[in-house]
Amino acid sequence: MARYHINLFNDADIMDEEGQEFVDLPAAHTEAMRSAREVIADHVMSGRPVDLRHRVEITDDKGALLEIIRFDEAISIVP
Repeated sequence: MARYHINLFNDADIMDEEGQEFVDLPAAHTEAMRSAREVIADHVMSGRPVDLRHRVEITDDKGALLEIIRFDEAISIVP
């Protein structure tokens, strides 16, 4: 298993200092999507605006950027 860090770039940037172990990058991606959706839901439930340009970034244990997930990729909005 490898250690990945899921960093949040939102109203306040939160860096994942410890990281988590995942089987692979797709497993880390699944957790990053869940985290992004949780933040979005929290904003909606508290009446705060959601900036769809905010993002989560997945890095490896050495700090190399592996993936960026923008909030607009984490949800679907149907008008």
